[in-house]
Amino acid sequence: MSSVQFRMIVFRPFKGEIITGTVQKCTSAGIRITTQFFDDIFVPQTMLFEGCEFDEAEKTWVWRTEESELWFDEGTVVNLRVEAEKWHDQAPKGPAETAEAGAEAERKVPYAIEASMAEAGLGGVEWW
Repeated sequence: MSSVQFRMIVFRPFKGEIITGTVQKCTSAGIRITTQFFDDIFVPQTMLFEGCEFDEAEKTWVWRTEESELWFDEGTVVNLRVEAEKWHDQAPKGPAETAEAGAEAERKVPYAIEASMAEAGLGGVEWW
């Protein structure tokens, strides 16, 4: 009989925790953030700084203040606060259930994080 050894890393930040990630993609709905090992972090537009606007031409968010414009370009390293976790059951579905759902069914990730960047110290790391 042989034995198996493995290592496991558990990533589950707690609500209110500040984590660092990188802007992966901006849409008019908000900003998708990635870490080196987890890609399902989303900051909705309602959880960005007051004065943030989506620049359609540049496809990015910009925070306009009286003094400057700060951009959330892809690749920008940001600090964000975890606001909520979203869990979606990944139970297998039978052929009948799959056919009923059709091609319209959106696959949801098993675990996602909703975060905010609307306080001093959050947003671009180089801003502060």
